[in-house]
Amino acid sequence: MERVDFITAFGRLLRDGDLRDRLAADPRSAAEQAGLHPDDWPAWRQLEPADVEFQAEVLLRKRLDEVRRMLPETCRALGETLWPRFHAYARKHWPAEPEAKIRDAAQFCRQLAAQATGLVCAAERNRLDFAVSGRRFAVRRVRLKNAGEADRVGLQFFRRRRDGRPMEIFIGLGW
Repeated sequence: MERVDFITAFGRLLRDGDLRDRLAADPRSAAEQAGLHPDDWPAWRQLEPADVEFQAEVLLRKRLDEVRRMLPETCRALGETLWPRFHAYARKHWPAEPEAKIRDAAQFCRQLAAQATGLVCAAERNRLDFAVSGRRFAVRRVRLKNAGEADRVGLQFFRRRRDGRPMEIFIGLGW
């Protein structure tokens, strides 16, 4: 593995929950896994695992704020379980660029759907799947569940504009 400076290794530490766990158990092993250059070992030894975990959690909560913007209905449905579910997901997954925020929300949505399909708003999942797909056009049939109302069935039409941004139109059927 290529050796990296302290700042790069610290960035890896903040993004990787397993690496933070290893730091708490065996700092030298964590430094090796992060690829830390031996010259930076003295600075690494000064790290307090609890402080690193706290700082990582601040970053995870910022990520969750972005996910909430893209999955408002899904997050609302999760209620009190949102943070524990997101925390478990985010400790092990860090989205890659480009479009890291969209990819993060889409990956979290996929993980939730794999755990229990009723937790995910289908329209939000379709929207994110289209956004990360790179496709120019898509149509999805969707059933929207509204509390206290009958389910609504409709079609979601997605089109990618010339500038690459997605556009969506929803048409309700059978109202």
